Amino acid sequence: MDAEANELTGSPRVGSGEDVWINSACGQCYSACAIRVHRVNGTVVKIEGDPDFPHNLGRVCAKGNAALITLYDPNRVKAPLRRTNLEKGIGVDPGWVEIGWEEALDLVAEKLKKTRQKNPSGLGLCNFDTQAFPFVNSWGIAFGTHNLAWNAAGYFCGAGLHLATYLTNATFHMQVDIKQCNYVILFGSQLGFGVGHGPNRSTQEMADARVRGMRLVVVDPVCAHAGSKADEWVPIRPGTDGALALAMLNVILNEAGIYDKEFIEKRTNGPYLVGSDGRYVRDEASGKPLVWATVGGIARPYDASDVAQMAILGQYTVRGLACRPAFQVLKEHVTKYSPEMASKITTIPAQTIRRIAREYAEAASIGATIVVEGKQLPYRPAAVHMYRGAYSHKHSTHHALAIQLLNIVIGNVYAPGGHFGINPVGPWWETGESPDGLLVAAREVQRNRPPYHFLSTRPEPPKAHGLESLFPIAFATSVPLALGYRDHEKFGLPPLDMLVQCRCNVMMTTIAPEETAKALKKVGFMVSFANYLDETAQFADIVFPDAHHLERFDPNPNEPYTSQCPTSGYWYWGLRQPTSTPPFKAPHWLDLLIELADRAGFLEDYNTVLTTFIRGRKPLKLDRRRKYSFAELSDAYIKAKMGDDNMGLDWFREHGHHKVKRKVEHDYPTLVVHQRIPLYFEHFLAARDYVEQITKAMDLAWDTRDYTPLMEWMPCSAFEPKAGGYDLFVVNYTLPFHQYSITPQNPWLSEITERHPYAQKIMMNSATARRLGLKDGADVWVETPERRRVKGKLKVTECVHPEVVAIAGVFGAWSDGKPIAKGKGAHFNSLLPLDMDHVDMISGSADACERVKVYPDSDV
Repeated sequence: MDAEANELTGSPRVGSGEDVWINSACGQCYSACAIRVHRVNGTVVKIEGDPDFPHNLGRVCAKGNAALITLYDPNRVKAPLRRTNLEKGIGVDPGWVEIGWEEALDLVAEKLKKTRQKNPSGLGLCNFDTQAFPFVNSWGIAFGTHNLAWNAAGYFCGAGLHLATYLTNATFHMQVDIKQCNYVILFGSQLGFGVGHGPNRSTQEMADARVRGMRLVVVDPVCAHAGSKADEWVPIRPGTDGALALAMLNVILNEAGIYDKEFIEKRTNGPYLVGSDGRYVRDEASGKPLVWATVGGIARPYDASDVAQMAILGQYTVRGLACRPAFQVLKEHVTKYSPEMASKITTIPAQTIRRIAREYAEAASIGATIVVEGKQLPYRPAAVHMYRGAYSHKHSTHHALAIQLLNIVIGNVYAPGGHFGINPVGPWWETGESPDGLLVAAREVQRNRPPYHFLSTRPEPPKAHGLESLFPIAFATSVPLALGYRDHEKFGLPPLDMLVQCRCNVMMTTIAPEETAKALKKVGFMVSFANYLDETAQFADIVFPDAHHLERFDPNPNEPYTSQCPTSGYWYWGLRQPTSTPPFKAPHWLDLLIELADRAGFLEDYNTVLTTFIRGRKPLKLDRRRKYSFAELSDAYIKAKMGDDNMGLDWFREHGHHKVKRKVEHDYPTLVVHQRIPLYFEHFLAARDYVEQITKAMDLAWDTRDYTPLMEWMPCSAFEPKAGGYDLFVVNYTLPFHQYSITPQNPWLSEITERHPYAQKIMMNSATARRLGLKDGADVWVETPERRRVKGKLKVTECVHPEVVAIAGVFGAWSDGKPIAKGKGAHFNSLLPLDMDHVDMISGSADACERVKVYPDSDV
């Protein structure tokens, strides 16, 4: 083993007596679980979870266990490479030649200088290195570009989800208080089954909750890991989750009449009066939304101190105009979504919709309270949770917010047993408030633009290829950004002169590789930092070796506002540190960005931006003229976050992590968060006007129909009749032992996958297979009406909706630089188009709903 390892790495043999354990953080997904790495004589031989770290309870998943083997992958990029073939495209040989580090750095620095002089926004950044975001974004801002955020998050993560959660819980994500919950519904989610944020902890919490009797209902076209372990799997037609949620709301609000009246009155905008135009009726003097004071029978501003009780139902007259409370408007609106109507849309029986809706509402125990550390709190032990399967559709925002309303109407937001965000308040931050008194994320918690930011800006055509001004409420616009790069002339934007890319294989992990390739081919000069010559790096002009996550520093692997589990009982901060020396020169790519900033002449600007962009308990202290190493920046960053100059990089290298007991108001922010949560989205109308003003000035046809304050179910284009036998939907689902396009290159995980009965197969319902005359194990093609197609082996099963074929993960690699992953499985994203007809026009989320037909390979 030792001889083989040294032959592969080329590293000097360490003294024979070395046998050490090193604390670090896993990098196999964004959850950054704390690990202990065992190194013997210079070779990493084992990875375990850190048993003292709250985030993952000492557990580490298959991905984390397998990470060590890729340290020694002979296919890693080992030296800077320069492209010699000017032609770019899928399958085109770049003609790589090795060059020296100085030559590579000088070449890239010169390109940066010219781009900055010509137009700083001619530079684009493309990365999904989540721990590096504060430093990379600061680098881009210092350079002067607006193009900071092309990554896989726009599709595979949660463009639709993050918009919904920032609006309704003021955080990046959502969680369930599983430890105290009695009834959970998962919409397109596998929370608690080895995927998502904090998967090791949530999986243990889910297992414990199931033992004590918590009921779990999974709504999903695919009976994957969550559905197979649930009390009830509810197969649903893809793209109809919003219709189901609206029908459930109708049952809860109008048939059962079970909703939290006190919460709706005091903690939502449900009392705000709405006129016939759909907008708030406002106070003439202050401009604030009015409510109806039931004592005195008069309209008053929502925050007037003399309003003892507000109406949430009824119809009133203000200044001669009829108006109703927003909750009354919502309650009436959902009456058209009867279970019978929803059944025709979703294929779920009407009686099942009624039963689950009533079970859920009754399980919420509205009116019940619980005492936690001496504080009396509402007890709402029921919650819904959603993830990509539910909202990756054309009308993503409506799906996501309709589902989230199921949490809001029972009053479970930040209540024990209910729905949580990811830490809206913390040791040094607290929530904010919109001009209408609605909940807004703290500056530290808000990534990208706040959803109400556009209200204080002037409508202008897009300045960046992400088309942000055309999506003013969106959290991320990665899919529109690809269109902005490809079709820049349409939006009045210049071509991209230069692209810097790292840890984001957009050719595989976003959609429509042929179309994404067109966008990359339009880039003047591309630089990649890569572990492998993957499908995206093959388009680069210069490639630098990238450090493996077990070879690098990261000072912020567990940011409390995005990735700390709110049910852990602790605040905690870890450190990713090198546990192995690269066998070749492979610096942290942020060290190279620092070097390039120095050579290209904007190092002082970079340090200046860092001191204003990064906030903690105290300011970040930097000498703006000094060229720091990334380790030195990490030390300053940690000290700023901790607020203690004695707790820097060296302290964390020695101790591994720091944890502090949470206060009860951190666990249950309902004690301190008093801003209101929207259940009526009136500002969508202002966003519509904003977008229409821009598109009119640009003479640009643009669909703004989704900007409505009430959620609707609207079919995506896959619901349009397709001739030629395209009578099935294709969907994608997640496996707990794979992440993005990275892990299929891992030989251990590849072996697990090949032994798994479903992982790299194309799943089809047994009855559908019989109808089509297809057999289990057959080689088949999955084809769209536009002739996009993928090939794979069929798995016939009862664990998928009869109208659906399902493809897992991000398989089907085609790059020669990933020989273990190449050619294994089908690439789902190749079936999806890249155009505005398949983008949610509010969130920018991609539509993953596509019609297909399946036929045997023998028919080709």
